[in-house]
Amino acid sequence: MPNSPKVLIVDDDSRMCESLKALLSNQGYILKTCNSGKKAIEYLNNYDFDLVLLDIVIPDMNGYQIMDYITNQSPDTLVIVITGHASIKSAIKFIKKGAYDYIKKPFEPEELLVTVKNGLDHKRLESENEVINEKLIRTEECYRYLVKNSPDIIYMLDGQGNFKFISNTAERLLGFQIEQLIGEHYTTLIHDNDLEKAKWSFNERRTGDRAASQMELRLKVCGERGQFKDCKVGHLTIELKSNGIYDEPIKKEDKKFIGTHGVIRDISGRKQLEFQLKQAHKMEAIGTLTGGIAHEFNNILSIILGNTELALDDVPEWNPAHFNLEEIKTAGLRAKNVVRQLLSFIRKTDIKRQPISIISVIKDALKFLRSTITANIDIRQNIQDTADTVFADPTQINQIMINLCTNASHAMEETGGMLDIGIQNIFLDENSTALIDPELTQGNYVKVTVSDTGHGIAPETIERIFDPYFTTKEVGKGSGLGLSVVHGIVKIHRGAITVDSELGKGTTFNIFFPVTEEEVVTESKIIEELPTGNENILFVDDEESIVFIVRQMLERLGYQVEVKMNPVEALELFRSNPDQFDLVITDMAMPQMDGDKLVKEILNIRSEMPIILCTGFSEKVTEENAKELGIKAFTMKPLVIRDLAVVVRKVLDEE
Repeated sequence: MPNSPKVLIVDDDSRMCESLKALLSNQGYILKTCNSGKKAIEYLNNYDFDLVLLDIVIPDMNGYQIMDYITNQSPDTLVIVITGHASIKSAIKFIKKGAYDYIKKPFEPEELLVTVKNGLDHKRLESENEVINEKLIRTEECYRYLVKNSPDIIYMLDGQGNFKFISNTAERLLGFQIEQLIGEHYTTLIHDNDLEKAKWSFNERRTGDRAASQMELRLKVCGERGQFKDCKVGHLTIELKSNGIYDEPIKKEDKKFIGTHGVIRDISGRKQLEFQLKQAHKMEAIGTLTGGIAHEFNNILSIILGNTELALDDVPEWNPAHFNLEEIKTAGLRAKNVVRQLLSFIRKTDIKRQPISIISVIKDALKFLRSTITANIDIRQNIQDTADTVFADPTQINQIMINLCTNASHAMEETGGMLDIGIQNIFLDENSTALIDPELTQGNYVKVTVSDTGHGIAPETIERIFDPYFTTKEVGKGSGLGLSVVHGIVKIHRGAITVDSELGKGTTFNIFFPVTEEEVVTESKIIEELPTGNENILFVDDEESIVFIVRQMLERLGYQVEVKMNPVEALELFRSNPDQFDLVITDMAMPQMDGDKLVKEILNIRSEMPIILCTGFSEKVTEENAKELGIKAFTMKPLVIRDLAVVVRKVLDEE
């Protein structure tokens, strides 16, 4: 038997040794015998025994000495003392030294067999128990490691709701020391507005086995002093999962609630992403509506501005009507800019992006702002010497600064304060971009910060500040377009904007623009004289008033113009004599045939034909994909005569 116990018999009586050997060999034990202490020590040095049957009286060494040797050198070896010189005193002495049991000669064979079996079973159980304990210790260490390093807070409450245990993650997420929390009631951590919900959940554990799953709560975050009872600094949005703990009585109906255990997960990042997604869906819906309004409004503005410009050419400057017409033109251009802003927040506008030095643009904007902001507000610049080249429209960047700084000044106009403008480089990794805005890509950014010391924004309001037409200002103080326009411009520039605010302490906007390695483009000189020509142009638009105005504009510039209000008729005219026209200008949205389809049909007839696409607003065609269709230029309504003259001449000269 490979696992048979090994037994050493130590007795000075050879007959006793043989008798014991014969008795035990029938039980399958592996046996060795000796008659002296010296031989016993030799065996113990060379072999591992499970059991030693030890006589007390040995010629060269007494049993106590051998017992001491076994205790020191082989403490796992079981010892049963067998002797004919027994006394209570000697028995106690051997037991104290570690002997398992004591048998007095003479004895019955069955008594010996039972004692040996019991002793070996005891040794085996002790050994198995040690293995189990070691496994339990390793398992406990593993669980302790998992709890300690879990990104979630793991906790346990007693039956009254006081903390019995809370994992170290609470220190990282909430800022409190664990010692502060142990023994405190859980409600000391709950945000005031969520107390009733938290209490309901705790009381529910008392009355049933149901668990709280994915309950959202807000927990207090440690203040400067780390005192959670008076903490007013902030809060953490968490998801709570908890279970009641009950004792285990014999009768199930007698079980008693003794506490709660659960997991707290920080979902602040997830809530931010959910808000961003909700905001994106909202913007998409508003964008659809705004796009349709912009198209119609731009057509109306084309008629107003076009007629005004034509009338200005006909009315001499000394005539009082000339001044009135100039005022109409100025108002029309302002209206054009409003439409442009509406399209900005839905990222559908004809902005001209190019590599610019954003520091120069912002400094120019601040010079203008200084004259418009009240004297009780100081402007402080913290602009670092940084890589500031971004791909942007300088007019739009200027618009961002004006809108943000104007809002900041309104927040401080009664009490005064400090307006801080900061610019620095920052590298955003994947984790940072995910938290700021999932649409951002990893890389280098210019971070523009606009911070004020005003009255701040209420938590219930901050989620709506980028909504179009939303404003907390009194009538006449704002339209509600400012921040929505800023949001739209930032998105067009593939950037992101975040806001942090606390009532009574001010507001900070952070804007992130991706850095470009392209060289800065300098502004070209403004053209003073309108370019003219004498080429033949086909103009197509379904709006009669626009057709009438644009025809007059082009003819005053010297061109020969043929007009059509029906794109099908225009195509038939072109097909009848493709070479009679030098340029085609067409609207986008028209009945029977949209402008992009008309463009394709014309280019199928004459592939090199120069075409300008003009629209009040279009989802289908943008400046980027217009060239892919073969269109030479893309312009947005309303058209003013200068823009029309420049783009027509540019396209014709390229040919």
